Amino acid sequence: MLITYLCPKHADWVYNNPEQALHVMARDEMQGTMLMQSGQLSEAIPYLGCAFDIAVILLEVDGGENSAMTSKIMSLTSLLEDIYFHLRLTHYRNAIVDRAHRIIEASNNIANNEIPLRFAV
Repeated sequence: MLITYLCPKHADWVYNNPEQALHVMARDEMQGTMLMQSGQLSEAIPYLGCAFDIAVILLEVDGGENSAMTSKIMSLTSLLEDIYFHLRLTHYRNAIVDRAHRIIEASNNIANNEIPLRFAV
């Protein structure tokens, strides 16, 4: 199961507007976190998921070597994993963790000049 949150149109926008996307990512992360903390778990998923996908694209745009974006991906993964756990959505929980691990592994391979960069969004 491949889990994504951004539609192709919005993903293209992120590729073409990385500086603005950074602000959208922060806004979505904050909104999702506030919803999560207020117990509105299902409502938090789209915000945190979009922030996750934006972070993945920004990591790709930066050539896979942005450690801050790698950390952001892992923290968003942790939030989404926690929500899916509490909602008992095991397949989604596994899917987001698997996707994050593949992205981080690909990023590490890029940093070591082992493979060309291309993440799936």
